This record gives sequence, structure tokens and C-alpha cells, in this order.
Amino acid sequence: MAENPTIADEAARLLDAGAVERAVHLVSDAARRGDAGALNELALWHVYGSPVRRDFGLARLLFGRAGEAGHKTAAITHAVFVALGAGADPDWRAALALLRAAARSDPLAARQLTIIDSMDLDEHGRPLSLPGARERAASPDVQQFSALFSSEECAHLITLSAPLLVPSIVVDSRTGRQSPNPIRTSFGTVLGPIQQDMVVHALNMRMAAATRTHVDQGEPLVVLRYEPGQQYREHHDGLPGEANQRGRTVIAYLNDGYDGGETSFAAADLAIKGGKGDAISFVNTLPDGRIDERSRHAGQPVTRGSKWICTRWIREKSFDPWGLRTPSPHVRTV
Repeated sequence: MAENPTIADEAARLLDAGAVERAVHLVSDAARRGDAGALNELALWHVYGSPVRRDFGLARLLFGRAGEAGHKTAAITHAVFVALGAGADPDWRAALALLRAAARSDPLAARQLTIIDSMDLDEHGRPLSLPGARERAASPDVQQFSALFSSEECAHLITLSAPLLVPSIVVDSRTGRQSPNPIRTSFGTVLGPIQQDMVVHALNMRMAAATRTHVDQGEPLVVLRYEPGQQYREHHDGLPGEANQRGRTVIAYLNDGYDGGETSFAAADLAIKGGKGDAISFVNTLPDGRIDERSRHAGQPVTRGSKWICTRWIREKSFDPWGLRTPSPHVRTV
């Protein structure tokens, strides 16, 4: 415990002790008084659904109030929620205005804004131009894009993700359970609604545009780092018994300066090692929706340096794992 514990610190102590009602009362009462930290903490609770109900609409309002009260992280998160459409309709222009306001006093927001201002976007945050696709294989369908991301965007993803990395997990093809497995020996993180920022959302929209899909079809972006000897053995990206299947995968390469690590497709006798900012897209399913076994692929072992990539699995239909767009029936903040 810090020498000067915050409301969030004290609430965490109470939760660890099993005093849930006391913790909720403490934070809610401080939030009603306008305490920025308490407002942010209560918003986070409503995102994660513990120890209060999950409610993205309420979280969005609370992040906004926390930002107005001076909480810099909450101000950025509020902008992200407005851009994503978490708890209400998405509004890129309003989100951008919020980020510009935050950037006047927050260097982190200012750096994000600089990257976004360098993008060629329409009023909804969608790209106005894209690099052309080059077919690398017909079966499975593999397309490659040169410089889909800029060097600055790649560096931003690495910086954002590096503190969040944990050992990677896989989905068991028989049980559907997630667990560590020797098949995949990288480190990774999922950039969900709290971890991502408006730069990430703009890049997600760019990947959607490149694959002619809607951004809402994509799962949260996953960033991965492979060290020497680490790999992802041959696998396919489909999920067992899933009605809304992963129809397509996008992989973007975030750095150079490593050896090995090619993305290989045995069925097509193809191995790709993209340069920084390059991306590939490939189809995982057959026209009838079944998994295309020819889409099996591997991340070959890295032999020198560190390999950074990001992956987005794109479902065949809209996909909302968090319940972001479930309208909130609540208009009160606390």
C-alpha cells in the first residue's frame, strides 16, 4: 500500500478482504463528490463487470466525468469509447475533438493525435486510400499489402503493447478452452476497449477496409512478440463449433531486424517475411463456411532478434465480444 493511498487503493484492499459492499459504497460516494480517481475506478468496474454490473454506457459517462475532473487516462479512454461506439453510437468527429482537448495538457494524448493527424482519413476515421493487394496464393487465398502501416504506427503499437505482454495461449480445437500450449511459444496481449486507443481503432478500420469487411466484424487486435526459438507451429485459425466463424485473418509485421519467423503455408508452398508495416490477409473458410484445411499456416522459429506482429481475426458477421454496443438503460452516472 502506498504511503498516501488513493480511493482506488482502499477499495482494492476492501475487495481483497471480501468487503464488497463497503468498497462499492466508498468509491460510489467519492464519485458522487466528483473525485476523479473514484470516477475512473467506477468506470473501470462497469467495464469489467466486477464488483458491479457491466454497463458500457454508464462507463462511458463516468470516464467523461473523470476526464473533466482532471484524470488524464480517463479523458483518453472516454475519447476511445466515443470512437468505438461503446454504450452509444460511434462518433469519430466527437472523439477526435475530445482527444484534441486532452492533448492540450497531456503529452500522451498529444503523441496519439500527431499519429492520427498524419493519417489520410474521412470524417468517420476510415482510410481514404489504401495500398494495392498482391495475390501470393490462390488456394488458400493469400493477399499481401505493402506498407499498410507506417513506421510510426508500428512503433506505437509496440510501445503500447510491450508492458502488457504475457505468455500466449491457444484455443483447444476439441474443447474450445484457452490455455498455454507448446504449439505457440510467443508473448502477446489483447488490445481490448481499455487497452487500445484511437490510433489502434483507426488501424482496425484500415484493416477492415483493406479486407472489404466492416470494423465490427473484427476481434480485438492481438500483438505478439517472438524471441529466438519461439514459434507458432502449424495450425488453422478456425474455432470449434463456432457459428460466426473466423472467415479471414490479417497479420501485420511491426518490425525488421530479425531472422527466421516467416509465415508459411505448406499447402501453397509459400513462406512470407513481410517488412515493417507490410501485412497479409488470408481466408480461413470454404464457401459453405467449413474450415479450409489448406489455410493451415505456421509462424516459423525466430533465429535472431525479436519479431513483432499484430493479428486481427475477422468474423463472417458482426462480432461484439464485450457487449460494447448494448444500449444502457441507465441515464444516471452513479
